[in-house]
Amino acid sequence: MLFDDPALSELKKQFVKEKPKKEGTIKSSDRGFGFLETAERESFFISPDDMRRVTHGDKISAVIETDDQGREHAVPKTLIDPFLKRFVAKAVISQGRLMAIPDHPNIHVHIACTDERTYGSEKINSGDWIICELSSHALRDGAFRAKITERICASSEPRAPWIVSLRRYDLPLREPDDREFEFLDKDLPRKDLTSLPFITIDSAHTQDMDDALYIEKDQDGFKLMVAIADPTGYIPEDSDLDKLASRRAFSIYLPGQDIPMLPRILSQNLCSLRENEDRPVLVGSFRVAADGTIDLSKSEFCLGTIRSHGKLIYNDVSDYLEGKAEAAFHPSEEVERVLRDLVDFAHARDAYRSSHAAAFRNHPDYDFILKDDGSLDHIEVEHRRIANQIVEECMITANVCAGNMLADKFNSGIFNLHKGFDLTKIDAIKKLLNEQHCPYTEEGLSTIEGYNAIRRFAVAQDSAYMDCRIRKLQEYSQISITPGPHFALGVENYATWTSPIRKYGDMVNHRLLKSLLTSAQHPKLPDEETLSQMNLARRVNRMAERDVRDWLYVDYLEPEIAKKTVFDGEVFDISRGGLRVTLNANGAMLFVPFSFMSPDRDSMTLDADEGVALVDGKVVLKLGDPIKVRIIEIDHENRSVTGAPTQSIGGVMLPVPEPRGKTNQSLRHTQGRRPGFDNVHGKGRFDSNHGRAGQFKPHHGRGGPHRG
Repeated sequence: MLFDDPALSELKKQFVKEKPKKEGTIKSSDRGFGFLETAERESFFISPDDMRRVTHGDKISAVIETDDQGREHAVPKTLIDPFLKRFVAKAVISQGRLMAIPDHPNIHVHIACTDERTYGSEKINSGDWIICELSSHALRDGAFRAKITERICASSEPRAPWIVSLRRYDLPLREPDDREFEFLDKDLPRKDLTSLPFITIDSAHTQDMDDALYIEKDQDGFKLMVAIADPTGYIPEDSDLDKLASRRAFSIYLPGQDIPMLPRILSQNLCSLRENEDRPVLVGSFRVAADGTIDLSKSEFCLGTIRSHGKLIYNDVSDYLEGKAEAAFHPSEEVERVLRDLVDFAHARDAYRSSHAAAFRNHPDYDFILKDDGSLDHIEVEHRRIANQIVEECMITANVCAGNMLADKFNSGIFNLHKGFDLTKIDAIKKLLNEQHCPYTEEGLSTIEGYNAIRRFAVAQDSAYMDCRIRKLQEYSQISITPGPHFALGVENYATWTSPIRKYGDMVNHRLLKSLLTSAQHPKLPDEETLSQMNLARRVNRMAERDVRDWLYVDYLEPEIAKKTVFDGEVFDISRGGLRVTLNANGAMLFVPFSFMSPDRDSMTLDADEGVALVDGKVVLKLGDPIKVRIIEIDHENRSVTGAPTQSIGGVMLPVPEPRGKTNQSLRHTQGRRPGFDNVHGKGRFDSNHGRAGQFKPHHGRGGPHRG
């Protein structure tokens, strides 16, 4: 028969062989079809039938075919790297079959499951949150299958936002177990500093106080002393607890819940610098001139014992120092003297850094206040006030001095680096600077001084646009085990040691600094494995925090739809599909689809690279601009918020859409996946709102100022 003709069969094979092949990543839509996105920024259509064999995020090889009208499309052929590996899903039991629906806005496949948990594990019911591992992929094996490795909790569990978010990233649900601890460094010589009025300044709810401050002012400037809790005195290097702390790397701070890196008996008791209790500490003593210049040659460290003379609260201290009539806090005479000198110190350092380091826009923090049942009661806006500034400047000074010491003595430690502009984007950087009439030299783009001069110029502008653009054109901050510059802080070395209760890297630096003070053998230097674990932990901790916030926001904001509340916001990002807007009142992020801004793409263009919206070639909206919006839709399934502008954009004022009763599938596609869905153990994506030095704020997750 003709179809069995060997020559024809060989010709067919040759024809298939000659078809172009492309590698890329799958991007799915909610209408069944998808696209193959290549590294060369090409995009090829994938039909709904072919999409049944792949999922969003899969990396594949495909054959590019052309139809009768000359249109190209991709046909998936080979799986290179599946997106789904270990993933969170909702369990569904249908006709006696156990299925899993991945918790991802762009993946809607029902995957057949087998329960691989140990015998006697709690029964899985429909709606339960579960963790699965993909065992079979349709493109490679003919069908999707997975095995269930863990039941997380029931869908009705009040603490589901926290539990599911933590387990999504394989994070622990609680701190290490308490036990008896013995202080191992009791024989080391320590200075008795208990008579000096050291103070702590923290949030009202903080129990893990790890830094205390004391200062003296003289004709030459300031002598600042920073005392830091000493958990390494209880935790031997390479002990089981030390290894556990190295794996966790950080304490986890989520809205309404914290999970300490160390047992609470250490973090909130034995090591916490409680008021009127003697505590062993590592103390840094630093000389700072009246103009804010740090004399690095006069930095000293010692082991000591202090007694906090006051557990002070940020807002109480700020109210008092700012002369608020309602201030209820009235310090003793000796504490007042320390506070007044700290104010002068903070102003001197702030003035110095305003001319030697980068300037940053002052964004508030948002504190989630929960009800007893775990639901969100309200959100408090916390602005940077004088008490916050005091602690920030003290911690930055201490960490600059420690970074210099570690670089000089060891050429190793845990350093925070930032390398300024991403010079692979040099053309875009120069184009922006020229458009904004910013003075610069090409050589200066790669220097600390040049970078910071540009940052200061950007913040001084009436518009936030240039500052927002620069945020997208600079390097990510990073952790390193070798010294290096921190451009945004304007220093050659920066190593944090001020939060050893919360950060394993600070414990490493503590041991190195302590070894300079004793005859003990030097501790081992940090290695690449420690560095890798810290970078991964920092990333997933932030993603878990963001996931919990997203989950809480949708419940919190839903009543505002019926109220038709108009929010003031700021344009955070502009993409082809629409805007991302941050709400000033609560920090929530919502998406404004293009269709809510303009009736058609002929009248308006959204330029993601330039960060602007244009009408007939004229800029009508840009990054950092204020905008008024209303919430139109809450998507509980994907924890996302959709809004619409209540103002005209470029003279176009569309009617504000009516609230939607259920998720609009096409809108969900334009929003894309929400942050936090990345395969964190693969390459994944990291949202540009985190890790960029342009977002550097001297704050950490417990709601207080920078501790490192």
